[in-house]
Amino acid sequence: MSQTTLKELASLREKFKDKKIVFCSGCFDLFHAGHVLFFEDCKKLGDILVVGIGPDVDMKPYKGEDRPILNETVRLKMTNSVKPVDYAFILPSFLGLDSPLAVVSQVLDELKPDIYAVNDDAFDIPYRENMIKKTKTELVILKRWCPPEFDHISATKLINKIKKSDPKN
Repeated sequence: MSQTTLKELASLREKFKDKKIVFCSGCFDLFHAGHVLFFEDCKKLGDILVVGIGPDVDMKPYKGEDRPILNETVRLKMTNSVKPVDYAFILPSFLGLDSPLAVVSQVLDELKPDIYAVNDDAFDIPYRENMIKKTKTELVILKRWCPPEFDHISATKLINKIKKSDPKN
């Protein structure tokens, strides 16, 4: 497991030219078992898993003013410490770009992964499908799942549960 930067992505492709590289990205706030399941599913698609973490500056307008709960450095550390993840980095900001996914396009250009993995509930899948047409990257849409005993965990559900347990609310 290693922390990397956007500039170093091209060297990863060269280093692992005979390996299948999988790329995924997200906020990964309030790290939980659902994130681990997603990374495990991504890792099954290839040999090397590279994860992009959304920067704090982008998460507030995208997720809400009170998010992320954990700052990008903590989220990067948590992601980088999970067994399926080989490399993790903070994505550049998408503020001022045409789409939040324009940054993902930059990553695909630099890293040249074999697979770009997203969950089936990711926003703007048609944009993603169009974006990868100019690359040799395959878009794999994973079905979000979790064992019944996980109660379909999500950061939003965790936040709501914590708010309900607060006697001030």
